[in-house]
Amino acid sequence: MRSIAVLVIFMVLCCFTTFSFAAPNLQVAAPTFNFGEIYQGEKVPHVFEFTNQGDETLLIDRVRSSCGCTAVLVSQKNIPPGEQGELKATFDSSRFRGAISKTIYLYSNDPVRPTMQFHVKGNVLETVALVPSQVNFGKVAAETAVTTTVVLRNQSPETLSLGQPHTTAAELVAELPEVDFASGAEVTLELQLTPKPGVERFSGYVLIPVAGVPKNELRIPVYATIKQ
Repeated sequence: MRSIAVLVIFMVLCCFTTFSFAAPNLQVAAPTFNFGEIYQGEKVPHVFEFTNQGDETLLIDRVRSSCGCTAVLVSQKNIPPGEQGELKATFDSSRFRGAISKTIYLYSNDPVRPTMQFHVKGNVLETVALVPSQVNFGKVAAETAVTTTVVLRNQSPETLSLGQPHTTAAELVAELPEVDFASGAEVTLELQLTPKPGVERFSGYVLIPVAGVPKNELRIPVYATIKQ
C-alpha cells in the first residue's frame, strides 16, 4: 500500500514538473545588425531571424520600434516549437547623422523574456557637411547689416550640382559662387542679415538646391535677437 502511494506521488510530481517547464522559448542568434557607414538619405533593410526553442507555441503579441526605424513581422504570429520567425526592419537615415542606435521591441508570451530587443546600429555620413550647421547672429541692431559665412563640404564620392540659394525672409540675403562641387571640395556661402525694426527676434532659413541630399535641398536655420 505504501509503495502504491509513493508511486502515485511520484507520477503527480512528474506531471507537475512537465507542466511547469512547458513553455515557449524565443532565441535570437544575432539580435544586433550593424550596417557600417551610409550616406544621409539612404534606407537600410534587414531581416532578423528568431526561433522558438521551447515546447509550446510562441505567440507574438506586437512589434514596436524607435524613431527612424520601421519594423514588420513577416512571418506568422504563432511560431510552433522548433520553427523560425522573421522580423523585417528598415532604417531611414534622412533625418539622422553621426553614430545611431535604434531599438526594436518584440513582445511575446515567452515567460522568461516577454520583450526581446533587436538593435540597428551604424554611422550616417552627411553628403554635404555644413560648418556651422546653423547660424545665430546673436544681438543685432535693427536696420544694421551683419554678415557671416557657412562652409559647405562635399563628403560624397561624386560631384554634386549646387543650385543658387534663396531665403525665407527678405532681410536675409545669401550668395553662393557657381563652382564645380567635386568630391572633397569646399565652397563658402556668404550671408547678410539686415533686421527690420519693430521685431524682437529673427528666424529664417537659407535653402540650397542640391541633388543627392535628403529632399534634394539643404536647409540652414538662421537666428538673431533684435536690439531696438
